Amino acid sequence: MTACKSEFDALMMLDIGQHVGRWIAVVGCEIVSVGDSGKEVFLEAKKKYPDKEPFVMKVPRDEIMLL
Repeated sequence: MTACKSEFDALMMLDIGQHVGRWIAVVGCEIVSVGDSGKEVFLEAKKKYPDKEPFVMKVPRDEIMLL
């Protein structure tokens, strides 16, 4: 995978289609946590990467995603 500069870049490159309707946390260029609760996903990501601020979002069910 090409190096990304931000979590936004990662979202544009990663295949998030398998996580539709679920919450994801992205740190750097990878999805580090997936779950049914934003809080759960955030806490798991912080546990794995305590000095990083994860980008947390719910993957939308619609085909169009506005960021």
